[in-house]
Amino acid sequence: MAHALNLHDFSIANLTVGGGDPVALIEAAGESGFGAAGLVLRTAMNKPLSHEIIERPETIRAVKAASKATGVKVFDVEAFVLRPGVNATSFIPALETGAELGATHISSIGTEVVGDDTFLSGAERIDLFSQLCEQAKRFGLHVGVEFMRYRDIPDLGAALALIDAAGVGNAGIIFDVLHFHRTGGTPEQIAAVPASRIAYIQLCDAGPQVPKLEDLPTEARGRRLHLGDGVIPLNALLDVLPNGPQMAIETPVASEAALTLKEKVASAAEHIVRFAARRAAGNAAAG
Repeated sequence: MAHALNLHDFSIANLTVGGGDPVALIEAAGESGFGAAGLVLRTAMNKPLSHEIIERPETIRAVKAASKATGVKVFDVEAFVLRPGVNATSFIPALETGAELGATHISSIGTEVVGDDTFLSGAERIDLFSQLCEQAKRFGLHVGVEFMRYRDIPDLGAALALIDAAGVGNAGIIFDVLHFHRTGGTPEQIAAVPASRIAYIQLCDAGPQVPKLEDLPTEARGRRLHLGDGVIPLNALLDVLPNGPQMAIETPVASEAALTLKEKVASAAEHIVRFAARRAAGNAAAG
């Protein structure tokens, strides 16, 4: 579909600000014109979160108050890692908190292949994912599977196969254009995916040089580019993506690392507006 991009329709991913204070993120998102934001409830790395929310009643109340005051909804919460030694019941506190904050989606990812040496078997992964989806369903949450080349759900095909094998109705892929681009994905491939299988869309841009496998996490977490500043065929992808799924911006930009949270959010908003204007002008010129 020929997406017409509107800033208020975007959610801003927490990674854009490097894991900042959730209340400050929601307030900054509202000031900059975003309609939603994503929050981190569970760490995906071997280090604690800088801002804990689970079992922090005062923080939960503050997040809900900020959301109400700004009109910025909490769209998604992350990250639910499918890895050895994890019991599905351990996901419940995050699912419960996410639902209380008003989230409708969660992100599920595989085990990182760089630095880890134990992995789930295919059957174990399907079983754990199925249990996660069942737990999420209790809280009215939809489960997105985010594939990444450096994790053991590495590409679009693997993510779709996991969802199909689980046979659940509340799951779909998280279409992150960076991860898709780094797997060599094409617009034709994503065009073939049913709209019902796309949980939500994460946009950014990337440079022409493909990092080594071990360097992909660094790029994904801190070296993305703003829309239109790189080589990802964003317009071609947007032309074939369905209009229904939520769009999120995920642009942790290395040159902006020293900016404040508020400045990073404002910059992300400004670049979305610029890209949207260029896209609209291009579509108009094309007739």
